[in-house]
Amino acid sequence: MSILRRARRHTVCLCCFMRNLLLVILMGLLVALTLPVAAFSAEALDYPLDMDALRASLSDAHRPESRKNRFPRQVDYQVRTWDQMSDALHKHSAQLQLQHQPQRIIPHTVGLTEELWAIVPHERIVGLHESCRVTAYSFLAEQFPPSIPTFLTEDAEMVIGLQPDFVVTSFYSSAAFKHQLNLAMIPYVEIGFFGDIEDIKAQIRLFGEMLGVEASAQQLLNTMEESIVAIRKVVAQRLDGKTPTLLYYDRMGFVAGRHTLFDSLCHMLGVRNAASEHDVAFFKQVGYETVLKWNPDIIVVPADSGLEQRLTGQPILTMSAAVQNHRIYAIPEYYLTASSQFIVASLNYLGGILNEE
Repeated sequence: MSILRRARRHTVCLCCFMRNLLLVILMGLLVALTLPVAAFSAEALDYPLDMDALRASLSDAHRPESRKNRFPRQVDYQVRTWDQMSDALHKHSAQLQLQHQPQRIIPHTVGLTEELWAIVPHERIVGLHESCRVTAYSFLAEQFPPSIPTFLTEDAEMVIGLQPDFVVTSFYSSAAFKHQLNLAMIPYVEIGFFGDIEDIKAQIRLFGEMLGVEASAQQLLNTMEESIVAIRKVVAQRLDGKTPTLLYYDRMGFVAGRHTLFDSLCHMLGVRNAASEHDVAFFKQVGYETVLKWNPDIIVVPADSGLEQRLTGQPILTMSAAVQNHRIYAIPEYYLTASSQFIVASLNYLGGILNEE
């Protein structure tokens, strides 16, 4: 009996040992799986330019207005439109008559607000879209005073109630919203489709002319151009002739191809965009099999989306270059969706990623 009891105790101890060993192994595997993603934090990236200083310079470009600011004035400009049914881009000429310099301005989107905040006296901005106050979407969310009223996307009634003398809408502002402005006889201008950094520059130049802040607009354009040149120089030295392939992949499986700001960033940095190289225009939804087939060197995904873990854990992507080399990066949302002068900060962020090995 004593021999049997000793055997049972030995068996129980052995089972406990094996169970604890298995737990240790499983914990080790979990840590190993998460290390590739966790190791690449934003703080660890070596950006081509100091990010804080760059963002500060892009936030404020105000310069004294010219005494030769004369109104009324006529502004001629070009508007690009995107036919989403055919994925075709069209361009037409437009003309704006301004009897006086706008003093009560409301931009309808985050990107337009960021551009105007950097060049227009702040007291002239009398309304903000709700997304402007969300740090996940706006670079300037923490700078906007709480005293400025906030409106929702389709809240034309509130916008009209703020008595603006100039509203800036985007190509994706709804027809219903603009119709309400027309009925209230609120002057507005629609900014056309933008798909590259040059389009963003053209917007800023146009705002300078429309709003009589040409000197400030030019200062912001100079800051952008000088920063772009400096970033490209550093990245070219780091890449040393290599041309890695990048892929942007979002929560719904959409990738960014030609005519997107991500594609423009890739061109600026001298790297390849996997989506545009496979004849994708604008945005297209693709599955994991396609990602494996394209096999990009680097995949960027929105932060807080969980996509880095999902992609890393997909059996079909186990042998892909980005997974094998731990080159999946979760990037703060506002860097991926920047549609203003802060696209240069996005360029700087991607430049930091390209320096990782």
